[in-house]
Amino acid sequence: MTGAGQFKYTLDASALLALMLGEPGEEMVGAILDRSCIHCINVAEVVNKLIRAGVPPDEAFASVEELHLPTIQEFSLRQAGDCGQLIAETKKQGLGLGDCVCLTVSAWLGATAVTAERLWKKLEGFKINRIALSIQLIR
Repeated sequence: MTGAGQFKYTLDASALLALMLGEPGEEMVGAILDRSCIHCINVAEVVNKLIRAGVPPDEAFASVEELHLPTIQEFSLRQAGDCGQLIAETKKQGLGLGDCVCLTVSAWLGATAVTAERLWKKLEGFKINRIALSIQLIR
């Protein structure tokens, strides 16, 4: 996967939204933004939330684009398998596809997943592709 070792953090949609909307945790995300990336699936989640909050679609996408945050666009068949397994194994926690994409990408990159979702902390140390997850909560 492109970017392995290049990024220290992988942002979840909730983390990027905190920064963009001035929510609690925005300072923490702002402080690590230059060492972070996000998967394009999580960008779709961000754009969706902005549009649902009343931001016109073009402005929603442009506001994400203006951040110049590196976006991971790749997702291999093996990663899809790991992601599917993660969804199945975390069903009780209620993680969605976007959550599991972020966590899978984080593991493959050897990066820390950054989120506002407290339930993710229960996954600290869970192994994906033999790599233990590292989770950082922003609030």
